[in-house]
Amino acid sequence: MNLRLSNKHFPGLVLSLAAIMLLSVAWVSDDAFITLRVIDNFINGWGLRYNVIERVQVYTHPLWLFFLTPFYALTREALLTTMLVSVGLSLGALWLLARRIAVNIEYGCLLVLVAVASGSISQFATSGLETPLTFLLLALLVAQLYQNKHGLSAALAGLLVLNRMDLAILIGPLVVYLAFKAQRGQRWRIIAAAFLPVLIWMIFSIIYYGSPFPNTAYAKLGTGYGTGELILQGLHYGENFLFNDPLLALLIGASVLGALRSRDQLLIAFATGLLLYIVYTIAIGGDFMSGRFFATPGFLALCLLARLPAPRWLLTRTKLVAPIIIAILALLLVARSTQAPGGAVAKADYGIVDERSFYYLYNGLPAVLNGWLATGEEPIHPWGHRGTVLRALAEQNRKPVMVITGTIGMRGYYGGPMLHIMDELALADPFLARLPAQPGSRVGHYLRAIPPGYSETVLLVDPLTNDALQPLLNDVVLATRAPLFADGRWGAVWRLLSGHYRWGYASGPESGDR
Repeated sequence: MNLRLSNKHFPGLVLSLAAIMLLSVAWVSDDAFITLRVIDNFINGWGLRYNVIERVQVYTHPLWLFFLTPFYALTREALLTTMLVSVGLSLGALWLLARRIAVNIEYGCLLVLVAVASGSISQFATSGLETPLTFLLLALLVAQLYQNKHGLSAALAGLLVLNRMDLAILIGPLVVYLAFKAQRGQRWRIIAAAFLPVLIWMIFSIIYYGSPFPNTAYAKLGTGYGTGELILQGLHYGENFLFNDPLLALLIGASVLGALRSRDQLLIAFATGLLLYIVYTIAIGGDFMSGRFFATPGFLALCLLARLPAPRWLLTRTKLVAPIIIAILALLLVARSTQAPGGAVAKADYGIVDERSFYYLYNGLPAVLNGWLATGEEPIHPWGHRGTVLRALAEQNRKPVMVITGTIGMRGYYGGPMLHIMDELALADPFLARLPAQPGSRVGHYLRAIPPGYSETVLLVDPLTNDALQPLLNDVVLATRAPLFADGRWGAVWRLLSGHYRWGYASGPESGDR
C-alpha cells in the first residue's frame, strides 16, 4: 500500500473496522434506563420526571437526555436506538481524531486503534450513558481550537458542562486561558459562550426541580463519609484502572508530560484540566463502574497526543504502518466477536466491577438482534420483567404501585408511569438523598435507612415520617410536588439550598438554626 493510496482509503477502512468493533461490544447499562424512563415520561406528557408525582432531576446529563429524546420519540424503542446513536457519536469522534486533529493520517489511525483497543473507551463508547456525546464534543472542541475559532470552542466547552457538570473541572483551565488571552471585547463573548448554556439550565432547574444540581449529586456526594475514606476508595479506583487498562493509563501520563513540555499553551491548559479531573475523581471516591471516569480523560489524552509530533518511526515507515494497523484491528475484532457473553459480575474489587459483563447477556447488541429475529420482540432483562409485572398489576388495579429497590433503571422504565419507586440508594428520592448514607455502603451505592412512616405514606400528597425529619420532608415535598409558584415553595427551596438542614453522620439531623 503506497502512501497516496493510504491517504485516500486507509482512514475509511480503519473507521469501518472500528465501527464493527464498537457494534460488536455495544450494550446498555441499567443506569441508562433511568434517563430513558425520564425521556419516556417526557414524550408521553408527564414532564421531565422519574416518578410522575414529583419533579426530581435523576440524570446528570441534560444535553444527552435532550439529544437522545427525538430518536427515542421516533422509535419508542430503548436498546437498539440508544446503542446505534451512541456508536454513531463515537465514530464521529474517532473520525475527527484521525482526520481533523492528528498531525498525520497514519498517526491518527494508530490512535483510533488505541481508542477501540482500550477497554475503558470502547466499553463506554456505548452503555447508554453520556460518554459518546462527550467524546464528540471534546473532539470538536480540540479541532476548532486549532482552527483559531475560540468563540465556537468556548460554546462547545459550555455544552460539555451541560452534558455533565463535573466536566467543568476538565475544561475549566482551557476556558480561563481563552478568556485571559482574548481581547477585552472578545473576552466577554468567550465567557458568555462558555457559561450561558449552563446558566440557562441551572435557572430552569431551580424553577422546575427546586435545585440547580441533579439529585444524584446529593445522593453520591452528600453521604456523610469522611474525606480520607473517599480518597482511599478513589485510589482503589485508580489502581483498578491501571490494572485493567494499562496502555491507556500510560498514554494519559505520556500526553500530560508531552503537553507540559510542548510550550503549546492550549495543550498545557488541557493537560492541567486532565490532571485536575483525575484528582477530583479520586477525591470523590471514584465510581463502581470500572474505567468509566477514566474514559473521558483517556480520550482527551489521545486528542492531545494527536497534536504532538508523530513518532519518527511512524513517519519513516508509513508503508508498513497501514497494513499493521488493519491487521491488529482485524485480530481485535475476531477476539471480541468470539468472546463468550457475560452474565455474571466478577467478584467486586472494592465495589468496582465490569458492569458490561453483567448486562451484555441481555442488553448487548448481539442478544438484542437475536431476540428480535427469533421472536420479533425486544429481549428484556429479568429486572425489566419485574417492572412489566408491576406495570400489569398497577393497570389491573387502576392505582399506583410502590416498591422499594436500589435497581431503578430497567425496573422503572418497563414499570411505566403508575409504578412509584422508592430508591433506597436515593438517586431518585430527594428526601433520602439529604440523609446520611449507612456506613459500609458500596461505592456508588450509598444505602439510606428509610425513616419510620415514610414508605407507608410516600404516595400521599403530604407523606409523613418521624417528628425530627418532618420539617425536611415538608420542604422537599413543597419543592418537588407543589405547583411551581405555590405559596411557601420558594421558602422551602431556599432552606434546602442554603444549608438550613445539617446532618451529623453519627448523631442524626440537626436544625440549621441551632
